[in-house]
Amino acid sequence: MLRSTFEDYLEAILTITESGGRAATLDEIAAALDTGKETAGTTVASLVEEGYLERADGDAVRLTGKGSSLASMVARKHRVLQCFLTEMLGVDEDAASREACTLEHGISDETIDRLSSYMDGAQSPRGRMGRCRGRDCTLLDCKEGDTVRVAMMRGPRRHRRLLDLGIFPGEIVQIRRKLPNDSVVVRVKGCDIAISPEIARSIVVESCP
Repeated sequence: MLRSTFEDYLEAILTITESGGRAATLDEIAAALDTGKETAGTTVASLVEEGYLERADGDAVRLTGKGSSLASMVARKHRVLQCFLTEMLGVDEDAASREACTLEHGISDETIDRLSSYMDGAQSPRGRMGRCRGRDCTLLDCKEGDTVRVAMMRGPRRHRRLLDLGIFPGEIVQIRRKLPNDSVVVRVKGCDIAISPEIARSIVVESCP
């Protein structure tokens, strides 16, 4: 059985049983995974044999300590990945959940920890520049010649074009010119990009170390 398959089953059972508070029936498991009852029964039997599940009344099963630990780990990966895709990249919530389901099986615990820590830092930028006097600094606050790091983008769904151009949280940008109409020309990945003042105001930046 593929690892991704039994991880999906354990994660689904964790959700059904409200974090292990009760047993899950075979019908509930099959419905949650959009599969046939016979297929679900075969997979559940394998998970019981491998010690991830234990039998309850009827055809119901519950997570063992081993199964609960793995299910919780997979669920956390899903939450972190979905949050990153929606909050940082502006991906639609349903699409982000589907992508997270695919990515969660191949990403390491260490990478998830780093991604979670990165998002915590991006939501609360540490390197505020002194000229902002305690508030978040944006591209509009920068001077020509400044080199800064993008900390976060307010309302990222409005800025898909910027994401395509490589402007996303964590990226280093250099302020090339400030135009008379308050537009800002930045250099990112070797290219100069003109950004309107409305969008520049929504891009929060921090000083580079």
